[in-house]
Amino acid sequence: MTKNIKTAIQTVVFLTLGIVLFYYAVGSEPIGDEIKNANIFWIGVSMLCGILSHLARALRWNLLLQPMGYKASPWASFHAVILGYLVNMVLPRVGEITRPAVLSKVENIPFNKLVGTVVVERVVDLLITLLIAVVIFFIQFQIIADFFSSLFTDLNTQNVIIYAGIAVVLIIGLFVVYKQRNWFYNLPIIGKFQSFIEGLLDGMKTVFSLQQKGLFIFYSIFIWVMYFFMPFFIFYALEGTAHLGVSAGLTVLLFGTAAMIVPIPGGVGTFEFMVPAALALYQITPLIGKSYAIITHAIQFMVILGVGAFSIIYFIIKNQQLKKHHVESDSE
Repeated sequence: MTKNIKTAIQTVVFLTLGIVLFYYAVGSEPIGDEIKNANIFWIGVSMLCGILSHLARALRWNLLLQPMGYKASPWASFHAVILGYLVNMVLPRVGEITRPAVLSKVENIPFNKLVGTVVVERVVDLLITLLIAVVIFFIQFQIIADFFSSLFTDLNTQNVIIYAGIAVVLIIGLFVVYKQRNWFYNLPIIGKFQSFIEGLLDGMKTVFSLQQKGLFIFYSIFIWVMYFFMPFFIFYALEGTAHLGVSAGLTVLLFGTAAMIVPIPGGVGTFEFMVPAALALYQITPLIGKSYAIITHAIQFMVILGVGAFSIIYFIIKNQQLKKHHVESDSE
């Protein structure tokens, strides 16, 4: 089985899973009226934040090229970023290869060098995500504690048996892992995890060796501030979520980010499943939560599709210019 066939099968499987999750999450809720009455102004502000986050990502990417002696125009990097997201909407993770491939083509930068910079970017984003998770845990500790304690309220015999069974399995599993720790350490997945941790450390070393470390950190923070504001401003677009504050916005950001990590095209289904679950922690009804998730997710698609159309045109024109330049160079 070739790699392309495997990719196609995985895409179909995960897309099917996403559609099932989407149907399960949204169901037959009458969300049409909520979406129809959404405030267009705040939706527009949210879309602007999305565009600014992508522009900041392009500018941050260019900073990673400087130590290697390469330079790319901000617009070329911006459109490459958008095209990467556009491909990810159909083929998850393939966009991470598309982005450096596009920039390599239009700016004549070695592809392998660009792939390395994308890896560093992902390392930084992962660390920021983990930091956000820790911050949310401390800020929202009481809400999280109440959520988990609610799982144990109104216990019946069946639930007690299930929880006890899970606890026994976990204890046995930990005991087996401890006894067989030498075998466990030699597992391929453990080696990959060690390589992953080493990659994180190497990525951080690369960041600290940059000439413009302060600017890189600024862009990184700005990207995630815009990521936060995108769903946060949608709170004001719906009457049922207008009262929510920063802590709720951080929780939605975390749940939404986790939903997009799952290799389902565009996060379809997982986003609509996890974001309402996050809002439920703040006593937001399923109808409002699902309406909010649909609007927020649709905005992300609209930004990528809308700007992506211009990015495709930009790439076609740039490619034609490069071909013309090569023909003129060969004729001299």
